[in-house]
Amino acid sequence: MKLFSKFSLKATAGFSFCLVASIISSNEKAFANDCETLFGDNPSSINNACYITPNTYKIRVYEMGLCTADPLAGTTINSSDEVVTDNTITDSSCTPTFQSSTGSLVNLGGNATQTLTGTNIRPPAGSYPYAYIKIKNTFGLKGTYQINDQTFYSSNDGSPVAEGSYDEFDEDLMDFSNGKTCSGSPELAGAEVFTSAPTGTMKAVLAQVSGGNLGTYTADSSCGSSTHLYGSFAPTNPVVITNATQGLEVTFSITKRGMTVFPDGSGGMSGFGGGPFSPSFSTY
Repeated sequence: MKLFSKFSLKATAGFSFCLVASIISSNEKAFANDCETLFGDNPSSINNACYITPNTYKIRVYEMGLCTADPLAGTTINSSDEVVTDNTITDSSCTPTFQSSTGSLVNLGGNATQTLTGTNIRPPAGSYPYAYIKIKNTFGLKGTYQINDQTFYSSNDGSPVAEGSYDEFDEDLMDFSNGKTCSGSPELAGAEVFTSAPTGTMKAVLAQVSGGNLGTYTADSSCGSSTHLYGSFAPTNPVVITNATQGLEVTFSITKRGMTVFPDGSGGMSGFGGGPFSPSFSTY
């Protein structure tokens, strides 16, 4: 696994921003490894992991902001399509636009509009080619998938069950290749290039924090003790803030990418897991 609504920041008095979240419409284009693109609707079988749109996708957001340099410059995708990382976060060029010391829990699934609770900060005027986000590495997920006319529902541990046991589950991400448990060769960083809207490159590293949730984030170099996730995004076009800018709208998409369906090796599925989200930006 390489990685894993609508947010609007609106100026109310020139320097005050408010942040609102809602789901983006599901008719946007899918990217390469979503289940429908790979296998079609209601396939007779599946043989690879793929992405679907979850009904529930909860994250706890501690901080969001903009950067003039990539805070995860040492995390890249090499020529073999593998994610490599130097386990380093360098965020000296970043400025926050939202902060919450206890974290604001939002659900990117469904159609309800939500508000991030915390402090909203107007960024200085400038051109920002990168954005960042600090979140808890626990994802609240719920979803369904249909194979050969049988609908599988997520249970409270992510396994596929009948409708009567349909439930939300928490996934504590510890390994990008293996989810909540550490594999023999754990992947502590992830990256995904999105070629359909919203386009850009999303990267993330598992991390620990000193000095509270808004403190210093240190990328993990060993598996099993991560408590947070630090993500960076390079949109196709930089975010430009001027003195005349009244607001910034940030849109996070989980459509056909927010949940992973895992195959069982015999054409069916073995379970559900987390998937990526991707942001886009516009100013007004």
